Amino acid sequence: MANFEQAKGSGRRFTSKHMSIIFFSVLIAFFSVAMFISDAMKAEVSVSINGEEETVHSTADTVEGLLTEIDLEVGKHDELSKSLDAPVEDGMELTYKETDEVVVTIGNKSNHYYTTEDNVQNFLNDEGIELSENDQMSVSAQDDIRNNMHIAINKALEVTINDGGEKQTAHVPNQTVENLLNKQGIALDDNDRINVDPTEKVKDNRTIEIVRVSTEYETVEKDVPHETETREDDSIMQGDSEVVQSGQDGKKVEEYKITKENGEEVSRELVEEEIVEESENRVVAKGTKQPTQTAQSSSSNESSSQSSDVQQVSESSGGFQTFTSTKYTADCSGCSGYTATGVNVNNKTTHNGMRIIAVDPSVIPLHSRVEVKTPSGSFTAIALDTGGAINGNKIDILTNSRSDALQWGRRSVQVRVLD
Repeated sequence: MANFEQAKGSGRRFTSKHMSIIFFSVLIAFFSVAMFISDAMKAEVSVSINGEEETVHSTADTVEGLLTEIDLEVGKHDELSKSLDAPVEDGMELTYKETDEVVVTIGNKSNHYYTTEDNVQNFLNDEGIELSENDQMSVSAQDDIRNNMHIAINKALEVTINDGGEKQTAHVPNQTVENLLNKQGIALDDNDRINVDPTEKVKDNRTIEIVRVSTEYETVEKDVPHETETREDDSIMQGDSEVVQSGQDGKKVEEYKITKENGEEVSRELVEEEIVEESENRVVAKGTKQPTQTAQSSSSNESSSQSSDVQQVSESSGGFQTFTSTKYTADCSGCSGYTATGVNVNNKTTHNGMRIIAVDPSVIPLHSRVEVKTPSGSFTAIALDTGGAINGNKIDILTNSRSDALQWGRRSVQVRVLD
């Protein structure tokens, strides 16, 4: 009986131990199966991160979950080949590129860009930023792109330079006017003028005007007009006059400072004057001798009285006589350009402020001053010339225009001798 109970207790202990072994064996088998099933459920994904590739086994349902598994945070501007909600599939290829921020400044305007390109040239091409031959950039086109990179671009400006009347157009980068002129080989003298401040920046479509200012000196020889001097002479009858000295113009040398702008004269200043030949005055003797009174017959007295009456009428009319007038020019056929008294009239029609006329010396003595009255006015003239056709009460008035001479034709004028 005792052996049976002993045997019975021994059998219960064997059973508990055996059951424990079986339980642990089943648990191990369960985990093994679970591990197998888990491995069987993982997807194999090829992930490229900034060019570096690796294979990832993921149980995530979406790309976002996969990125969480590999602890990869995608920035706002980063590039990802799949959307975050795309399902994860076995054999999937996923590419991620982190973008670099690049600031581009053109002139006074800056723009921010995000790029995955590797160098500056590829970045510019990708963003459609074009550079011309004369544009300037702060970095090389072959430089690698890096985060927070700054690229400054100076676009070429079209500038026209008018240098003393000679124009040239150039496409140049932004710089000061002074630097531009130096690069173009343009130097400014102290007297030259420019329409912009050389320290200013060049502006697009602007014309830079340079006025070349030069100074030179010129010496000119001129006549010194002679004066007319009147002297009383009691040996000459009153009312008559006689030229004692014809007079001669002197000569002087004048030096002028001439200022030119772009080769054109703009001002002339007299800086020095020298008399090289003194003038000689014209001297006229004016008669003061009174006529001698003699006894005459009655008829003679009557005639004298009548003559006296005529003289009085002449004096009351101012001593004017009627003359036929014409006009002539210094360059007429056969003319020498000099008057009978030797005055050069190639460039003038007046002498000492008086019009030059040709006269018959037997009627009006040479060098006499006369007053000529026309229907439209009067002027003072001086008798300096003669002419083959000027006989008696005729005068020929010097003019500088052939058309004026033809238009004048023949006209009656009133003439009186002043001295």
